[in-house]
Amino acid sequence: MKITEYKIDIWILLSVLFLLIFSLGAVYSSSSTFAADKFKDPNFMFRQHAIKVAISIFCIFFFAKIDYRNYYNWSKYLIWGSIAFLLAIFVFGVTEIKGASRWLDLGPVSFQPSDIAKFTLIVYVATLLVKKKDYVYMLYRSYLPILFYIILVTALVALQPNFSTASLIFITSILLLLNSPVKLKHVFFTILGILPFAVLFVLSKSYIIGRLTSHAEYTTGGNSNYQLQQALIGFGNGGTFGIAPGNSLQKEYFLPEAHGDFIFSVIGEEYGFIGTAIVVMLFAILMVRGFKISKDLNDDFGRYLAFGFTTILSLYAIVNMCVSTGLIPTTGVPMPFISYGGTAMIFNSIAIGILLNISSYRKEDKEFFNEELVQ
Repeated sequence: MKITEYKIDIWILLSVLFLLIFSLGAVYSSSSTFAADKFKDPNFMFRQHAIKVAISIFCIFFFAKIDYRNYYNWSKYLIWGSIAFLLAIFVFGVTEIKGASRWLDLGPVSFQPSDIAKFTLIVYVATLLVKKKDYVYMLYRSYLPILFYIILVTALVALQPNFSTASLIFITSILLLLNSPVKLKHVFFTILGILPFAVLFVLSKSYIIGRLTSHAEYTTGGNSNYQLQQALIGFGNGGTFGIAPGNSLQKEYFLPEAHGDFIFSVIGEEYGFIGTAIVVMLFAILMVRGFKISKDLNDDFGRYLAFGFTTILSLYAIVNMCVSTGLIPTTGVPMPFISYGGTAMIFNSIAIGILLNISSYRKEDKEFFNEELVQ
């Protein structure tokens, strides 16, 4: 069968490349004071971040060359490998300051298995939806087996504990199911059944209750949420045009996590409303173009992958922005492609590379899987 290949989506590529390159200046400015005190070198974290950016750019172009349909056959190994990493967390995980165990340290490499699992789950759910497409509406033969993997991955991430990431993984999975022919009532009863367990989990975690309480107090005129207060001060300092790159006052230990979860506030302070608007616009381009790719695809596997990858990356960006501006309670969700971090940026870039490869086959024959993969 002859396949018509199109060019990759240049708008997504340029948007993500700009975000990655822009992150170099943002991370250098927001981390220099902290790095000077902790590592006696103001450039230490910048160098680490620059290496990650270089690897991320390489990954984008490398994975953009790999036919996305290969992941259909690899999906079972990918999901079970991710589940194995998530289980290893409870035995070999590195315990953080707040008691969470989210990282695996493999000598020269350390990473959060949830950063892998959030994407491999999308790949496997997409695979199952294609394999079971003739009876995907059936509860026992199709829906429950798919739901099993969603619940398993979500629960393992939540138990680390990492409720915010688990919530985004679950929401993305539900939206992916709603974008398929599964019965709406099955999804509805799934959400209805999960809600009591989610509420009990939240009530059992004092740190989550604390975040909800402090946010509620702040929104009603209190000043108990110091981190949010400092983040909003940063936006206020920036005004329309910002106070210039490198001149942030909030990074001088006024704003905790200035180089991580709250880097959007530093961007607002140094680049002003104009700078934050550009960042929002770039993520909007990624979201709109990603969903358009999904809509333009004829084969279901690529459509589900494009929708799932676009959804979870967009949710991460939206949640981070909403946290920084006080619209929702504080969570530990970094801004994709910009926040200082380890392997999360690399895995996000791999997802972008796969999305770009998908975009080059927007007019694929709908019968590809029937003719090629099912044999």
